[in-house]
Amino acid sequence: MNPKGGEGRAAFMTEKLKAMFEAMTRRDPEDFVFTRKIGKDLKEMSLKEMPRIFFEVVAELKFNEGITDPRQKVVAHTLRHTYASWHVTAGTDIYTLKELLGHSVIAMTERYSHLAPATLQNATRGFEQAIASAGQEKTKEQARQVVNFTK
Repeated sequence: MNPKGGEGRAAFMTEKLKAMFEAMTRRDPEDFVFTRKIGKDLKEMSLKEMPRIFFEVVAELKFNEGITDPRQKVVAHTLRHTYASWHVTAGTDIYTLKELLGHSVIAMTERYSHLAPATLQNATRGFEQAIASAGQEKTKEQARQVVNFTK
């Protein structure tokens, strides 16, 4: 809801995450999973409040303890970058990732493409297999024609 680009979209979750939520004690249908200490729903928070809450959690979990290089620190965008990076290394194509991330142009998503150098190799192997398979089918068809001709 209310993303930077202005158009909301669905966010999908893994089966493991779904099971975790389903195992939680159910209360009122209007209850939210993530709330502030004072009970205010996250969707009612201003965009300025979210980073503060995120950093409180990161500090409590000590994710950045002892890290001096700011580039190595866990920030809110770290989650998004990790999500995208893991998708690419798992084989998700760039167009699908673009849609999942909600990028309006694919150029924004292409920054992750360097993480999948094997994709081009795999595409070439798949193409090679398709050619071999087509060749085998052609050979089988030729053999059928010979058999039919000799009958």
